[in-house]
Amino acid sequence: GPVTMGVLPGERPMFDVWGKTVNLASRMESSSEPMMIQCSEEAYKAVAVDPNSPFSFDAPRTVYAKGFGNVSGYFVRRTTANPPKELRAELGLEAAVGAFTFGARVAGVGTSSLLSHNA
Repeated sequence: GPVTMGVLPGERPMFDVWGKTVNLASRMESSSEPMMIQCSEEAYKAVAVDPNSPFSFDAPRTVYAKGFGNVSGYFVRRTTANPPKELRAELGLEAAVGAFTFGARVAGVGTSSLLSHNA
């Protein structure tokens, strides 16, 4: 969606982005579960229509987003694309051939959601 970008003046100029799209993305992040990627319905539709998309999603869930009311949120559940090597290293994943599943339970981690290789 539309955003406004600019440089904030000062002793140390900073780049920033504003707008409804940025606010909704922030609400999706803050209402998500740990280590999960949740996107808005608009983002879901933009990705899901591509027949070559490497992502699959959970069914929508209703999320209250301040300033927007109830909106649909979609968790990315699976990808056939390799996650960044830094994330794979942090989570102890091997280089992938196949698919990665988000939100898998890992022994000793309780209900925390992690990214795990689905062999």
